[in-house]
Amino acid sequence: MLKYLVPVFVVFLLVSHYLVFHIAELEVAANYEAKILVGTRSSEQVVREKFQITRDELLFFSRLSATHGMARALAGGGVDQSTGVVMEDWIRNFNDVAFQYANAKERILQIRIILANESADEFIKLKRPPRGVLKRIPEDELQSKAGYPYMASVRNLPLNEVYWSLIELNLEHGQVEMPPQPTIRGATPIADDDGDIWAYLVINYDAAIILKDLTDTFSDAPQFDIYSFNPDGHYIVHPEPGKVFLDQLRPDQAMTYDQEFVLSNPGWRSAPQLLLATSRVDGSQDIVLLSNPEAYETYTNNERGKFAIHLSLMRFQEIVSENSWYVLVRVWAGALLFFAFLGLIMTRIVRQRDLAEALGLQGEWGRAESDALISLMLQKLPVAMAMFDANMHYLAVSERWCQEYGVQAKDLIGKDHKALFPHTRNAVRTLYQQALEGKSADVTQRLIDEAGDDVSVRWRIEPWHAVDGSVAGIVVLSYRVEDY
Repeated sequence: MLKYLVPVFVVFLLVSHYLVFHIAELEVAANYEAKILVGTRSSEQVVREKFQITRDELLFFSRLSATHGMARALAGGGVDQSTGVVMEDWIRNFNDVAFQYANAKERILQIRIILANESADEFIKLKRPPRGVLKRIPEDELQSKAGYPYMASVRNLPLNEVYWSLIELNLEHGQVEMPPQPTIRGATPIADDDGDIWAYLVINYDAAIILKDLTDTFSDAPQFDIYSFNPDGHYIVHPEPGKVFLDQLRPDQAMTYDQEFVLSNPGWRSAPQLLLATSRVDGSQDIVLLSNPEAYETYTNNERGKFAIHLSLMRFQEIVSENSWYVLVRVWAGALLFFAFLGLIMTRIVRQRDLAEALGLQGEWGRAESDALISLMLQKLPVAMAMFDANMHYLAVSERWCQEYGVQAKDLIGKDHKALFPHTRNAVRTLYQQALEGKSADVTQRLIDEAGDDVSVRWRIEPWHAVDGSVAGIVVLSYRVEDY
């Protein structure tokens, strides 16, 4: 009948609006996931190559003839018994190679040889001052490194293996060096002529350069924010520079990634690796991709931490809107023409029926045809949808709605929804009542389906109005997020 045409048109606009925006949301999410994954893999590859270079450097220095000469001189009381070269000459030889090589490599901050004795004494220490060149540290300024956490791992290294420390600020005499210098240490054992470990080579690298390699891939996408954190979750990269390395600088103010953000799954099959991060600080939300920790293990032997790429949810939604509205306008324009044409047809059917009744003829054929046409339109909607009157009696349902409730449409039309489904959740009943009072609702619920699976169901409940503006009933639309 004609009285259904306007609500049906409203339902169509509602369904098309949500489907178009939801599909656009899934496409944008998939595109961003792909873009971020490409950038992540690219940055990881750059860093992996850098670490391979530094690994080769460590092994190169550990195998110099000077390191074997120093081992022989140490065993010979200061003189290499096989060549007659004194210890200081071997040290000078090692330093010459180190100066020539390392001063051309800005990333190398320190080169040290630490004895494999109980106190882990520094034997040679070459250090680069800020904006300077590598210099030898006097013997009276050398330190014992036995109490430093990384030495426990270094002592357990077999020959030709390399250890990488966490990225942290450099320490001197147990205190953070000022100005703060992000550092990562590489270490490897040094063997004598018999293959016995007599010392460890430790090179300090400028971690700021490494971190820059991680983030440079996304420099052409300023809408992305990069967070990087160690295995404990403490920041080594943050959009706010004042929040990095606080676990060393100001432990009382330090905040981990898990303390700042709560992660949840938005349920996008098209972008399964994207998460939703909600800030505990200001409640803002971001779309997030976390790096894969296994990628780090391939080149550092143990987990260094993770990094997270954030995109503001507000910006994400803006992009979805930009991709949706032009499609939606075209759909609605086509729908308007279609419903206008349908209205003309239905008006003619009604006039024919009225004429038949005026002549004393039964016009059931006209009513049946018009009602069947409306019912067919609603049944074929690709989502679960039901239209109710003001008393929550069914006026029309889609096939998907019947499938969800395990009933047939003929058993619903004209029946009281509350009587048919008395166990409907109170929260849902409240939303129905609010819609009957003129208030729309849009909610997502986690439910257990008939197969026992945990699913997300999105609901949209809208009032529909009579000609005089009063609420004539409600339209309920729902779909499983996982199905799209």
